[in-house]
Amino acid sequence: MTKSHVILPIIGMTCANCAALIERGLNTLKDVDNASVNLASERAIVQYDLEQLSLI
Repeated sequence: MTKSHVILPIIGMTCANCAALIERGLNTLKDVDNASVNLASERAIVQYDLEQLSLI
C-alpha cells in the first residue's frame, strides 16, 4: 500500500458548514483514506492509496 496526498483548492466556501459538508463528501469516496478541508485556506488535503486511485 503506497500512501499519497493531494492538496486541492476549494473556492467559494462561506462557512464552516460548507467545509464540513465538502469534507464529509470527500471522506465517503471509496478510495479516499482521509480528507480534511480548511475553510480559512480554502483547501482540501486528501490522502489516498496511490495503488488504488489515480489523479489522471
